[in-house]
Amino acid sequence: MLGEEAVLGAAVADAGYWSEANAESQTEECELFIATQKDHKQRAALREAPPPRGRMPKSMTARDRMDRKLRTKRGRALYRLQGASVEPVFGQMKDRQDAGRFSMRGLELCRGEWQLQAAVHNLRKLHRESVRRTEKDG
Repeated sequence: MLGEEAVLGAAVADAGYWSEANAESQTEECELFIATQKDHKQRAALREAPPPRGRMPKSMTARDRMDRKLRTKRGRALYRLQGASVEPVFGQMKDRQDAGRFSMRGLELCRGEWQLQAAVHNLRKLHRESVRRTEKDG
């Protein structure tokens, strides 16, 4: 509904967002799962390390606590979803549309440029689907 605040529950971010300050910004309404290493290294670490057991030692650093949280069943499942939902869109836009950087300056101009890039991305998907359906029916 318009004007209502959404409750996230959990948010997953890649290593570019890792900082102790970001890790400490977690609230009761939104639990954070922030990768502490580059994506391929984080995925390898999650595959190889067993899930944690027992209580979390109080002497752990913020990074160690986040790494431990990512190794839990819930952390692994949420981190896996992040790679399949959001990241491919950004990768496709950067790769296919050369949208790795904004050409304009200022928040409003960048917002307009981003909206144009998103529209182009969606139009490509619609076109690809219409071509697929035409080939299937024809």
